[in-house]
Amino acid sequence: MKSIATRESLRSFIVFGLVGILNTGVDVAAFTLLTWWRLPWLDAQVVAYGCGVLNSFLMNRKFTFQQQGALTKGLLRFLLLNVVTLGITSGCMAFLHDQMGIPFWVSKGAATLLGVVLNFAGSRWWVFRPKALAGEKTANRLRAGL
Repeated sequence: MKSIATRESLRSFIVFGLVGILNTGVDVAAFTLLTWWRLPWLDAQVVAYGCGVLNSFLMNRKFTFQQQGALTKGLLRFLLLNVVTLGITSGCMAFLHDQMGIPFWVSKGAATLLGVVLNFAGSRWWVFRPKALAGEKTANRLRAGL
């Protein structure tokens, strides 16, 4: 039998994936609209990506990890997580494509899968860490005399 924690992790991962699909739609829709309005494509990309990231934070906060309370700390952590993930996935793509000679789209796919795993793990255990886990960490520090 699966434990409750395992089922909750699986549920969270599935919802995280569905939110990711929605974020992609937000990104593409915003990019399409902005370029249709004749905004330069690079400017449109930055704004559209930002819309997707903001949507991701809000949707994952509410539906995936069911967090409430102050937004600022979680949002800053989420932005940092996404910047770090962008760096790691970009390095992964460069390594696979430039160093290993793997086709560009295969490298992009592998980097995207890595990004999903990193973003889910970082979101679950750092950005939207359940209060019970945060409390356990504090209790463990107190027991250890830190």
